[in-house]
Amino acid sequence: MILAMPQRLEQIRAEALQQGFPADDVDRWIASAVPRGSLTADGDGPVVGRFGGTAMVPPGTRVTGNPLIATIDLAALPREATDLPLPSDGQLLLFGYPEGDNHYTQGSALYIPAGVAVEEVPKAEEEKVAEEEGEEEEEDEEDEEDEEFLQVCQDFPQGDIHLTINVSLPLHTPEHLNPELIAHWQSKANARTEWGDMQIGGYATAVDYGGNDGPLGVVARYAAKAERAGNWHGPSPSPRAEDWVLLAEYLCSSEMRPGGAALYWGIQRDDLAAQRFHGVYAVVDWNP
Repeated sequence: MILAMPQRLEQIRAEALQQGFPADDVDRWIASAVPRGSLTADGDGPVVGRFGGTAMVPPGTRVTGNPLIATIDLAALPREATDLPLPSDGQLLLFGYPEGDNHYTQGSALYIPAGVAVEEVPKAEEEKVAEEEGEEEEEDEEDEEDEEFLQVCQDFPQGDIHLTINVSLPLHTPEHLNPELIAHWQSKANARTEWGDMQIGGYATAVDYGGNDGPLGVVARYAAKAERAGNWHGPSPSPRAEDWVLLAEYLCSSEMRPGGAALYWGIQRDDLAAQRFHGVYAVVDWNP
């Protein structure tokens, strides 16, 4: 079911006023609302892509070693589903894995315009060559890491992606917003994505990651670190959170990752406007 945003906002406003929050605070908060596309493996919403599966990319395209989490059909995604100026057609591929450090992105995005020929990504053959005696223990550790990687990937959702359009309101507490009002919204079940689901656009649902700047502040800082470490390609990333937007968020859980983790893909506003998705930077927030 696709929600009518004005009607939902009126309901949210009425509920907040009933809780005794000042009308000025409520209206200031409501004015910051944007739509977010909730992407789930179930539900009765329209199909707008697929979770998992094989990455199909243009010949010669270099992709990261991270698994494909989702392929979004942008032609099937209504413009009112997000606050983002996404392309009107083609496919958006989101790759990621809940592991890594802040000198490297933990995910990436690839935009494939409509009509471009694609092929399956060839699987590279791995060769292990022992350079010195005593490496058997290291090889055993690598085998364990490979097994864990495969198990985590197998626990990612597979199948059709169903869309629901929801209201997104900030879960952080910038100075112009009433923190008690934010806490009220945080307590509501529909204020966040559920484990195994994804959202596109809107505000990040993390409440304690990155302070008042949220995950986008972490993205901006880590992208700057990546540039200093020589792991960034393209124009210099802005260190200011306000120059970035949330492209997507994914909450993953696995038997190998019992606490679960959240992946956030950030993109600079200018890059998104120019459809330069190679500038996406992703960070991971662990739930211990």
